[in-house]
Amino acid sequence: PTIVTAVAEGRLVYGNLQKVILYLFATSMAEIAVLLLALMLGYPLPLAAVQILWINLVTEGTITVNLVMEPPEGNEMQRRPIPTGERLLNRALLQRTALMTPVMALSTFGYFLWRLSEGLPYPQVQTETFTVLAACQWFNVLNCRSATRSALTADLFKNRWLVGGLALSIVLQGLVIYWPPMHTLFHTAAIPAAHLALIPLVASLVLWCEELRKLIARRTHARKAPTR
Repeated sequence: PTIVTAVAEGRLVYGNLQKVILYLFATSMAEIAVLLLALMLGYPLPLAAVQILWINLVTEGTITVNLVMEPPEGNEMQRRPIPTGERLLNRALLQRTALMTPVMALSTFGYFLWRLSEGLPYPQVQTETFTVLAACQWFNVLNCRSATRSALTADLFKNRWLVGGLALSIVLQGLVIYWPPMHTLFHTAAIPAAHLALIPLVASLVLWCEELRKLIARRTHARKAPTR
């Protein structure tokens, strides 16, 4: 039992490290993609440098460490043994990154183009875009909790650290948007209440795309499972 427990704990630690790496890699690539799209297409930068710094240090920082605290999913001992020398960022994680990154980048950049076309003041457009990208990361951390289990059914409150980190991140983002002393420092403007509902709708696209991938993965696994 001691050996089995140690193996299960080792797989839990390894799996949680992979979740963090997936989250950081996908979100960082999305940030880069948004900026590259704007540069290549000749648009002004959707994000100020200080806003990117805020996302990297605060939005990600309040969540990343807490993702390491994920409890066991319960199927650790049913997983195949980890080959010696396998990379933490393996093929499966790269495939998931290849879905998450463009969805977050295109959601954010598409929102930016739409709001820009509305003729809104640029600080407001930039603030809303900044918040869409932050919200994409909030939804994406839910994706990263499991490779196959739906984020809609997983018990989020099993990881109270992650819940606290998400809550803190949302509160801090609210301060940057609505506390006037922050406006000058972060080049932000208050977002009208009428526009707030649009932001999570757009940002949640990464959640729904990953939910579809997980659904397909579960059904494929069920078809391949041997019948008794």
